[in-house]
Amino acid sequence: MKNLVSHGSIDKREGWFISHEQLSHLGEGAIETLFSLGNGTLGTRGTSSYESHLSTPECEGTYINGAYMREAIEYDESAYGFAKFNNKMLQVANTKSIEISTGHECFTPCAPSKKYLNLHQASFNEEIELSTPTGNRIKLFITRLICQHQANIMINHYTIKAVNYRGKLSIKSFIISPSESNKDIDDPRVGNLSTSKHLQLVDTASSSDYSFMLHRLHAPQSLIIAATSHQFEQNNQPINHHTNSASIGANTLTDQFDLEINDTVIELTKYSLYETNQNTATDKKESNLAASEIIEKSRACLLHCVQLGFEKNLQLHQQAMQKFWYNSDVLIDGNKEHQLAIRLNMLHLNMSAGKDGKRNIAAKGLTGPGYDGHYFWDSEIYITPYFIYTQPETARSLLSYRFNGLAKAKNRAIEMGHEQGVLFPWRTISGEECSSYFPAGTAQYHINSAVAYAVKHYFSATQDWQFIWDEGAELVFETARLWPSLGHFNGNKQDQFCLDMVTGPDEYTAMVNNNYYTNAMAKIHLSFAVELIDLLQGNNQAKCTALLQKLALSNKEISIWQKISTTMYLPHHIEKNISPQDDSFLDKKAWNFAYTAKDKYPLLLNFHPLVIYRHQVLKQADVVLANFLQDDEVAIELKRNNLAFYEPLTTHDSTLSACAHSLAYSETGDHQAAFNYFKETLLTDLNNLHNNTHYGVHTAAMAGSWMCVVQGFAGLRIRKNYISFQPKLPSQWQNLKFKLKLLGCQIQIELTDEHVTYQLLSGENLSLKHFHQSFSLTAQQTAMQFQLEKAN
Repeated sequence: MKNLVSHGSIDKREGWFISHEQLSHLGEGAIETLFSLGNGTLGTRGTSSYESHLSTPECEGTYINGAYMREAIEYDESAYGFAKFNNKMLQVANTKSIEISTGHECFTPCAPSKKYLNLHQASFNEEIELSTPTGNRIKLFITRLICQHQANIMINHYTIKAVNYRGKLSIKSFIISPSESNKDIDDPRVGNLSTSKHLQLVDTASSSDYSFMLHRLHAPQSLIIAATSHQFEQNNQPINHHTNSASIGANTLTDQFDLEINDTVIELTKYSLYETNQNTATDKKESNLAASEIIEKSRACLLHCVQLGFEKNLQLHQQAMQKFWYNSDVLIDGNKEHQLAIRLNMLHLNMSAGKDGKRNIAAKGLTGPGYDGHYFWDSEIYITPYFIYTQPETARSLLSYRFNGLAKAKNRAIEMGHEQGVLFPWRTISGEECSSYFPAGTAQYHINSAVAYAVKHYFSATQDWQFIWDEGAELVFETARLWPSLGHFNGNKQDQFCLDMVTGPDEYTAMVNNNYYTNAMAKIHLSFAVELIDLLQGNNQAKCTALLQKLALSNKEISIWQKISTTMYLPHHIEKNISPQDDSFLDKKAWNFAYTAKDKYPLLLNFHPLVIYRHQVLKQADVVLANFLQDDEVAIELKRNNLAFYEPLTTHDSTLSACAHSLAYSETGDHQAAFNYFKETLLTDLNNLHNNTHYGVHTAAMAGSWMCVVQGFAGLRIRKNYISFQPKLPSQWQNLKFKLKLLGCQIQIELTDEHVTYQLLSGENLSLKHFHQSFSLTAQQTAMQFQLEKAN
């Protein structure tokens, strides 16, 4: 196999390869998840290309990001405003599988296959030794790519090498409709393992150069096509006259190719294309493609890739991956597992994030059916920061997805009784609210401030005025308009602005008054909205006036935002000097952790919500996360007190929790605790710490591991007038190195036992602070070095 594998020789560069053997203790389902591939549009789980049609994998799945089915949510007792429909990410046809025989006997695995994930080039590799009942043996080497240069293409490259067999070789290549899962799992986080009952097979055909299977989805009305084309080589020469026949069954299309094998190697490249005319954005032309048009469009696209050939496609794919790793790699010297894990996490983020403004990033990425493939607030608070500093164009795309959902968010706000503004859905794919449990869904109004915070964060790091004018400002203003109608000035609290019946990030406490996180983020949101108007006026007065007129945004409304932001009620207990999570939290009985057995976690699977709600117990960071996001608006002493109070009450049943605690401990000076929580978020999936990786990775935790490194250990902060670092190298490491994009520049930061070095890689001038010491990186002074104390 050229470049990637030379007839079975796999490049195993340290720190870039994960083998099935390394992960065998996790179980097949988790390994299938970790070995998944994707490009932000198309994703597939790391199941075998040879065995998946012979026996059902733990969880087969190929997915199109943003493609979903819509079904009614059934309530025995419904009420006005309940979410009416759920979206489920589609599991589409499996095109990975092949079967090899002599024509009379089928080759089956005679030893466990060897599977590898190559992180550097985002490829799945497999080695299988096959034999027939009469002892004929061959070896099969498989390399799988989800192309980084072509959004809808998967390539499986098979190399067949004879061991003791010479003669006829019959190869069957399959397109298999999704099958209905027979698993019934009582876990709200899992999602449906299959959506096949919603797909109707409407057309299938095969020719010498193109085979396809076309499905229709009835809700929403759309078409999904899976198509394949094949190339053969022997002795590095194309085989143009192999025998081809096809058979079409109820759920399977089979292409059969008959060849001869001797001492030479046969190579088969199977190109798979997935396309849909369903669109989560507003591309009406694309959404109205007829069946004949989508078939022809797919055929032309697929045959273009075939004409390029495997070598050229591989080269383009590798070039994209080299660019990604140049910008995103984090180098850790001191722990091989940590190095491998951080790269695995960065890779899955890149493979899961939509990059065209039409799709976002799901909580489970494109690696499994968990949470039905929904997008949450995770995108803005945990994941977008990673992309802001490594791939700002992807961060912008994720925010554009929210902008494209403003119309539906406006309708939801009206439905929820708000005459102005928008309300983004708690969980969604299409833009409509899909959470059937409103106390831990719709009540989490902080989703609005999460979107605005991400815009603020992106703009602070990029100064992308074009985005702000085109989309960002409108996102901030329309989300801000909701807060005045949600809350009120409370005479019982010195006329401070209060928000009632809301739920914060901690889903073990729901429907409360004045959740600290919600109030604090709304305050940040409204303050930024007011500040942004001043910035826009300073940038272009006429353009700003036109924008405000377009949005019918008056000075009176802006003044109300200003008043609310300055009078927002933030709970505070004077004697304890802590921030109560809400108005009632401190009045509740503390959860009895000593008498809660290990098998009773997570609590949500073992206790009724009301039992949990009436106790002081947290699923994840709430006040602690708010304090991190508030940055220097909150004194370190108060942050330290809050951390000391809430950490013992936190179960960390959510994978979002460890990251927030690591960041908080880094900021307040407990570096050992920060490192311990960093390890938990870093290894969430590589070590399957929450025992549910088999249903998909945890993208927010993966991004959280990067936040712990860059915003925790390196102490990156972007403040109003400066960018600062307060680095502390963990004592367990000898070296840490990473790159960041800031204000049109790219810099590299390297931490050693004794020094930190800031180096300008591109751009002209960047002013920074190392702790309180200001300095500039310029074309004349590209690097600065400072003494560094190692964290204890």
